[in-house]
Amino acid sequence: MKKYERGLRALHFEWCLFGVIWRSQNCFLSRVALAIGIGYWIEPWQLIPDQVPVFGYSDNVVFVLVGLVAARLLIPPRLEHLLARQLGAGDEITIRVAAIRADLATHWLVGRRRTRRVGGHFVKFARKVRSRSMLAVGANAPGCLLFSLLGYRLWWLMRSPLAARRSACRSIVVVGGAPRSGTTLLRTLLGRHPMIASGPETTVFLRRVSSPEDIGTRLGWDPVLIAQWQRESRSQVEFIERVQHAILERSGRAVWVEKTPKNAARFGFVRRHFPYAKLVHIVRDGRDVVCSLRRTPFAKLDHAPSESVAAAQRCAVQWRTGVRAAKRFRRDPRYYELRYEDLVRYPEATLRPLVEFLELPWRDCVLEPSGRSAEDTVGIDVDGPGAITAAGAIFASSIGRWRQDLTYADSRALHLLIGPLLVELGYEDGVTWRVAPPP
Repeated sequence: MKKYERGLRALHFEWCLFGVIWRSQNCFLSRVALAIGIGYWIEPWQLIPDQVPVFGYSDNVVFVLVGLVAARLLIPPRLEHLLARQLGAGDEITIRVAAIRADLATHWLVGRRRTRRVGGHFVKFARKVRSRSMLAVGANAPGCLLFSLLGYRLWWLMRSPLAARRSACRSIVVVGGAPRSGTTLLRTLLGRHPMIASGPETTVFLRRVSSPEDIGTRLGWDPVLIAQWQRESRSQVEFIERVQHAILERSGRAVWVEKTPKNAARFGFVRRHFPYAKLVHIVRDGRDVVCSLRRTPFAKLDHAPSESVAAAQRCAVQWRTGVRAAKRFRRDPRYYELRYEDLVRYPEATLRPLVEFLELPWRDCVLEPSGRSAEDTVGIDVDGPGAITAAGAIFASSIGRWRQDLTYADSRALHLLIGPLLVELGYEDGVTWRVAPPP
């Protein structure tokens, strides 16, 4: 009797599942998979024994789900567009399946890249161990010797139980976004505010902080002093507090805005250890980001030609990773998101709410070009290639450049990787994004 009741419950569940999928996904191959599943239910294959609890009568359900997912993932993009236009597939379900396919493609590209870079990482690690050994030989104090051998990350990890887990700093604003998304423009505009210190990238919030020599060159500080801060700090939180205190003291400002594009992937770290910090995320159309990023020396293209499809895929993965990491905090009250397109088209209407979010009074000088470098506006003097000239007139000519710069092959590759995310962000609607670009 119990076996009969279990069979009835399984039958009811299967037909409800068939009905839901049939109504929600009006695709030919999906209906074929469902028809196969119904036939499989009539004449089942005993892949799972009936004695298995719960799953004993789920052979056909599993078969239908696997067949449906496989059918949707293996449809060629051009055939999918044709079927969607001719048969009218549900937009929401189609985008969800495309998002799954984008995840799989991204994981494949990232995994393949990491596998190829194993040898290079081993060589870098060996060089780092050798350099640490040489530094340790010249160290006199036991603390300096141990710090030179371990490096700042292991040093902080070993001493972090003795340090405070959370910081009470209330004057930190962390700006992040994908590379070439307008983070430098935003930092320059905010740096014109008389109460904001917004200098070069310090990378202090990242998992791997730049060397003291690099930070010292950017900020005009003594690298020996920065290395001493790293050694005396018991955790990365304490090191950040030291840097923040020095920047505000030297600039005479009240709020420190730290802009590094990769900060977007560290918003979780900031929220855990700096609960009063503000998070600012700037978003730009991923296709325009690819067009700009693939021509920069820091694009990390792995020796691929900048005009190749592989370079476009690599840049698209970087944009997708940064955007998805940051937008997870949209519900956080201390998170603020703005668009590059709105910033260059309507700078005042975009910056006023941001300044209000930072709990600062509005100043018209934010929109007035000062003619000085962004480093001078915060009291940090930098002479060299790292200096960034403050933007004069803000221009919007870079919006939509992908229509001229991307080839048909590039568009196809980006459509697979970032198409669903573009729909989610509102850069494409749920219908036109599925139409393949013209050759």
